[in-house]
Formats: sequence, C-alpha cells, structure tokens
Amino acid sequence: MRCRRLAIARNVAGFEKANDEPSAMQSSPRINLKTLAEHLGLSITTVSRALKDGPEVKPETVARVKQAAAALGYQPDAGGVYLRTGRTMKICSVFFAPEVTDYGDAGFLAQVDGVSRTLEGDNYNLIVLAQTASQSPLDTVRRVFQQRLADGVIFSRTMPMDERVRFCLEYKFPFVSFGRTELQTSHAFVDHDDEGGVYDAVIKLAGEGHRRIALFNPTGGLTYAGLRLRGYQRALAEVGLPWDPSLLVSADLSVWASQAALLALLQRDRGVSAILCANQLSMFGAMEAALEHGMDPTRDGLRIVGFGGMPFRMPFEQGVTYYYQPQRRDGEELARHMLALLAGSAPESLQTVLPYQRIDDLQRFRLELREQAAGSV
Repeated sequence: MRCRRLAIARNVAGFEKANDEPSAMQSSPRINLKTLAEHLGLSITTVSRALKDGPEVKPETVARVKQAAAALGYQPDAGGVYLRTGRTMKICSVFFAPEVTDYGDAGFLAQVDGVSRTLEGDNYNLIVLAQTASQSPLDTVRRVFQQRLADGVIFSRTMPMDERVRFCLEYKFPFVSFGRTELQTSHAFVDHDDEGGVYDAVIKLAGEGHRRIALFNPTGGLTYAGLRLRGYQRALAEVGLPWDPSLLVSADLSVWASQAALLALLQRDRGVSAILCANQLSMFGAMEAALEHGMDPTRDGLRIVGFGGMPFRMPFEQGVTYYYQPQRRDGEELARHMLALLAGSAPESLQTVLPYQRIDDLQRFRLELREQAAGSV
C-alpha cells in the first residue's frame, strides 16, 4: 500500500509540475475517494466523514483530509453522489431568451457568475437553460424537475400567482425566485426594492419641478411592475401631482419595443419632462426615442431614470439618474438562499429585498467601479 501511495503522490506531483502540457493532463490519474484514502493511509469511511465535517472525526484529521483533497484536486464523483443521495449536485438557472435578443444583457452574465462562484464552495455546479418565446414559463421548470436535471431551480420574471412557484411548492422541488409573488405560502426569494426606488425617483423629480413624469413598465403582469406602479402612485399623491393614466406606458422589455412606445408618448404629449424606465434596455430605448424626436436633454430639460446592475456608457448622460443594484450580488444572494434551502432552512427565513443605490453622476460612478476592480486584482 505504501508503494501505491508513493505512486499516487508522484503522479500528482508530476501533473502539478506539467499542468501546462496537454499530454500531462490527459495521462494524470483521477483522484477519487479511494485513492485519496490510500494516499492518506486512512479508511474510505474516515475520509468520507472528514470531508463532510463529521463530528466523529478528530478536527486535526478533518483538516488533514481537506488539505490533501485540495492539494490533489479531489472532486466528489457526481455519479456516486447521485446513487448514494439522489442529488445531482447541480442547480439550474432559467433565463428568458427573448429579453436579450437585441442589445444583449451582460447583467445576466454577471448574475450567473455570482451564482456559480457561490455554489462552487459547496461543490455544486450551475447549468443555465433558456426559456424561449414558444415556451410557457412553467415548461422549462417542469422539464428540470421531471428529467432530474438539477436539485433546485432559480427563475425570474415572477407573477403574483406564479404557476412555477405553485408547481414547485406542490411537488416540494427546491427553488428560489428572483422576484416576489402574492401567494400565501411562504417561499424563498431575492428581489429589488422597485417600489421604493420608483417612489424615491418621483419625489426627487417633483422636487426639481417636473410635473409630467412618465412611467414605463413591462407588459405581462409581472409582480415588480405592480410594485413600481404602487411606488409611483404613492409618490404622486405625496407631492400633490394628479394621477394621469396616459403617462403610464407599457411594452416588452427590449430596446426596440420601448423605443417605439416611448417615441409615441413623446409625440402625443410634448409636456413630458421625465421618464422612469424599467431596466437597462428600456433606458436605451428611451434615449433612442428622445434622439429620434429631436430632443436634447440639456436644452429641453429631459430627465431619464433607469434601473439596473450594469451602468454602461449611454447615448447621452446629461439628465440621467441610475438606480443601481449589482447583478453579481443578486446572483450571490440567490445561490446562498438555494444552498441554505437545500440544507434545511425554512423558506420564510430566506426572503431578501435589496435596496437600490441612486447614482446621479454615471461617469464618475463608472470610474469608481473601474478603480475598485483594479484594486481587487
């Protein structure tokens, strides 16, 4: 056995020394639970329990096993884990493909990065599935469950009586929604404070003298659209501005759809001096609409307010306010909730509403973000 352990150590050392050479990587032995145990001179049962922080294993043995596992590049065998526990060690994140067909959505990639990095600590892998325009929201979630593609699912674009949430609750399939519902049964979620963000924006705009403030909301009856409307109406009442339904504009969350809808608004109502957009793409749509309408933000005093997690350079930035919530943080929070749910935490303890940060100087803010990123390298 001693010779076997020495052979394993030599092979692993050789791999680490030549890890830049494809041939070395291809010929290296796979480190599994058995070879790890042989390398340490411990039983497979002891090593397995140590990797799970078993209380019956001495702390110094746990530390030794984990140190060796990290050094040798040990990874649990997913097939073996599934046979023993029924777990795939995968989490599925669903995204709505039609929303990213024109300018794309780099913010979603940041969210995916946040989810994946957080799951890695518990040896979970992330898979991403697209919900296409021809699929209902439930189709993809049902497929994940019925085909046992993952141990849990993360999805967004929630509705007040969301059918995916009801399905997962009925079949006890772990999930975390990016967005709230109005269902009475508690469930895990992460959401942005859209009501508070819109309320704050209207209060500030009214304080600057704006009286015709338009609200752009997505179609489809999404929960957060209702929360945005509630914040909008609450702020109007507080500052004494009348509720005018003609200032509420709805369209798909894409650049082209929002541009067309907001251009029509500007053409029929020349008194509009501020637009509250729903996301990054609709901000671009509002700016394209203003430019096509011949408006200059400085000359005409037009204010555009956006919400999102990736403050890109805009077609114009004078008169632009941005409510920021980094989507990488969203992903990290979603993953933490999922891991806690799988570990047995109660869903009602996994409900997080994240506040926005108001940004009035986008150029300066982007510079600060670049400096932070450079400092973390």
